[in-house]
Amino acid sequence: MTTATEAITVRPARTEDAARLAAIWNTEALTTLNTTDTETRDLAAQRAWLASHSDAYPVIVAVADGDVAGYAALMPYRAKPAFRQTVEDSVYVHTAWRGHGAGRLLLAHLVETATAVGHHSVLARIMAENVVSRRLHEALGFRLVGVEEAVAFKLGRWLDVAVYQRRLTPARRSDAP
Repeated sequence: MTTATEAITVRPARTEDAARLAAIWNTEALTTLNTTDTETRDLAAQRAWLASHSDAYPVIVAVADGDVAGYAALMPYRAKPAFRQTVEDSVYVHTAWRGHGAGRLLLAHLVETATAVGHHSVLARIMAENVVSRRLHEALGFRLVGVEEAVAFKLGRWLDVAVYQRRLTPARRSDAP
């Protein structure tokens, strides 16, 4: 499915996108508080990361002016069977494309996909200082469910992580996966 907002389209990520995804990721890992990760990915590692995803856990890209402006993914929340219908999202937008709607388009598409494949809940673990990502998630129906205090050490200091959740289906005791 391709979705468009102005000049930005969303499509599934392809192997040939790996270099651009790695470039976006490496900037985030090394220089920002947009992820707790601190390690970069070379092309082989980025390709392996892409290959580890599936229809239930997709990687999508926002394309603007023929270039990958950002990407987003769903990942399993935990490996235990009890958590199989809960996923975690991640959204990264190249600095040149921030503020143009790419992040919103990507996250909306992830929520739509998560719902369509039968996930029950989407979680987002966001550095507490990342106000832009927090507002984006809130705008798309996520709510703050907790703050993990001083759990991530990055860029020389301890940081809090805000946990956001969006339920996709009502929680009932009779809901059996």
